[in-house]
Amino acid sequence: MILIFDFFETLLNIKKIDFNCGLKPLWEKHYKDKCSFEDICKFGEELFVLFQNMHKEGKEFPFVKEELPLYAEKYGGEVISMTTEEEADFLMLCNDMEHIPGVKDMLDEFGKDRIPMYVLSNSGFTAKALWTILNRFGIGQYFSNVWSSADYGKIKPCREFFDMAINAVLLEHPEERKEEILFIGDTYSTDIIGAYDAGIKAVWINRKKEEDTLRYATYQIAETSGLFDIVYKRKNNVRKGK
Repeated sequence: MILIFDFFETLLNIKKIDFNCGLKPLWEKHYKDKCSFEDICKFGEELFVLFQNMHKEGKEFPFVKEELPLYAEKYGGEVISMTTEEEADFLMLCNDMEHIPGVKDMLDEFGKDRIPMYVLSNSGFTAKALWTILNRFGIGQYFSNVWSSADYGKIKPCREFFDMAINAVLLEHPEERKEEILFIGDTYSTDIIGAYDAGIKAVWINRKKEEDTLRYATYQIAETSGLFDIVYKRKNNVRKGK
């Protein structure tokens, strides 16, 4: 069995999102003498519209690679470079995150049982930055790899994005079959439809108890920690030859 997780609202919960919280220290360090904070916030809103339009086209808008250069283009100065730690800092300033109850203990049990685990996320921030955040929350060590749409250029439910991850995990674990991969996510339109189209089983974290009208979800759970019972029921069935 192989588990591939979504990131946001699947492994870590976002309590509050405010892009300006990340933008303010960036403005103070690089653009305070070039524009007002209100001006750069307004420009950030314009770029958010661009971000949304790119997502509608199935494309990602990477923050460091594509968005930061636009600030330099508008206000002057050199293009800002960010280390992985700085990128993670920025993302955490914009997103007030917390552990989802029970997830760390569940991952620890899966890790002890040597179940391969990965992360496939839609994010404008790189996989290295996402992995850094997972490490800061004490759960990064459970994952063999993290993939982000910021590096790939396309977003879920893109079939090619899923296929890339699926091929990589099966290459690392040739003893496993595609049929034994479970993708776990909370967003039906990206996670569940994407996994279904890629031909793997999908576990839908259906907190709002919505109807699965397309019947694409293999399993439904109320919270991520509900995955524990699914995994061990499947493992027991395999042992019994079912």
